[in-house]
Amino acid sequence: MAPKTHPTGTGAGTGTGAGTGTGAGTGAGSSWIVVVSAGVAAGLQVWKLPPAIPFLRQDLSLTLVQAGTLLGIIQLAGMLGGLAISLLAELIGERRCLSGGLVLLFLGSADGGFAWSAGSLLASRAVEGAGFILVVVTGPGLIRRSTPPGRLTTAMGFWGAYQGISTFAGLITGAFVLQVVPWRVWWWAMAVLVLVPLPWVLARVPRDDLAYVARDDLAYVPRDDLAYVRRDGPGRVPRDVPGRVPHAIPAGDPRDVPAGVPGDVPAARVPRENAGGGRGAASALSRIGRTVRAPAPWAAGLVFACYTLPWMAVVGFLPTIYRDGGMAGSWPGVLSAVVGAANAVGSITTAALMKRGLPARALLVPAFALMATTSLPAFAVDWQTLPAGATWQFLCVVAFSLTGGAIPATLLRMIGELTPTGGSAPATMGLIQQLFNTGSFVGPALAAWLATRTGGWHSTWWMTCACAAVGIALSLRLRSRATAPVVATATVAAPAPVGDRTTAVTADGTTDSGAAQA
Repeated sequence: MAPKTHPTGTGAGTGTGAGTGTGAGTGAGSSWIVVVSAGVAAGLQVWKLPPAIPFLRQDLSLTLVQAGTLLGIIQLAGMLGGLAISLLAELIGERRCLSGGLVLLFLGSADGGFAWSAGSLLASRAVEGAGFILVVVTGPGLIRRSTPPGRLTTAMGFWGAYQGISTFAGLITGAFVLQVVPWRVWWWAMAVLVLVPLPWVLARVPRDDLAYVARDDLAYVPRDDLAYVRRDGPGRVPRDVPGRVPHAIPAGDPRDVPAGVPGDVPAARVPRENAGGGRGAASALSRIGRTVRAPAPWAAGLVFACYTLPWMAVVGFLPTIYRDGGMAGSWPGVLSAVVGAANAVGSITTAALMKRGLPARALLVPAFALMATTSLPAFAVDWQTLPAGATWQFLCVVAFSLTGGAIPATLLRMIGELTPTGGSAPATMGLIQQLFNTGSFVGPALAAWLATRTGGWHSTWWMTCACAAVGIALSLRLRSRATAPVVATATVAAPAPVGDRTTAVTADGTTDSGAAQA
């Protein structure tokens, strides 16, 4: 065996040849920030509604149940089309789906500003729902594809926080804006805002035919089959599970993959050999079928639904709850925004805990238990009769949202492990999103129905505690597929430009220049 040498990193920082293009070179490793920004922009379309509900009820004569349906209707597309979106992502690519989702959100919000009745506003919200599901199903896959391995947990933690961030921004901005402008202007402003991330998505997020090679020369490809990475020649990348896998590097200077700078993720072109046509659809459907038949994605989706059903119901109606309690001005929106921000803090903090190696069950079960514990006094107690009651109720709801933030961050980080061997990561996310959105759709309508039947919001704890109990039971049964170990040396080598000499990358980051061509 020839002596081992360390990679030289001789490529140009900006890249040349087939490996250049969107997402290559400097900044490729931070493109997850652009994806999270797109998620926040999409989430704002959900959370522009709660502060506007009193104005909509007055202008369009909405009932409380209709208002609850408006809160949940944007999730309807996700209930029905999560797996269909995953098939679309498999065939045309995740970046195209995310970009199309932002455009649909713009069209739905712009049209909603012209709504003249509850029915027309519901229709525009359904269009927004189609755009929303395109963004949220494909976002995690784009993050996994473009994020350096050492930053993936942090990136997924921020993606798990996008809903809390958008809740804070939407509620606090709406609370002030709607004091001075009509709700229709608010709708049109949100339509313009959702297009802001689009140029950055097109400029910074890697194209759908790109995969990434980290500085340790372990490639991440979001497929579970063999892909091809171009350097000096096409090299086979053996696939086990989603994540980093070893690959071989031809001897000589790698022209297509730039070395970049520390922390960057250079780009390498991956032909979409299964994209398009009958064979592409059959292959994608086969991967989706394997995913749907696996129990882990279903269990994770139901756990997610047990979180989002009560959280969406409580936070979505919180401005209305405060107004019904006699609070006036912008305070209902401001306090509700703080509750949403607490959820984002919980998700980001959870990402830091997961980087320390805490298992999923150690995070999921306590989170559900604390959600139940804090929601019980928040709604079962008549705080209006107690000194400083509104403050204590607010603190209980903040704790409810803060601890709940651990659940999306944990489950989203597990997407790769929940995907069965030979399955589809977009399908896993699509299935989870369908169940997630079912909870988001049912939650507000159920809370409104309970409040109408019982004459107040005090019965909300029935729903929150029941969902927490089911979530704990499902979390105890949740099992993720074990991650296969990384092979010490690449088992398949790429063709060398001279003779049969290749440079195989070992697990410790060194290279073996004497590996024979497979």
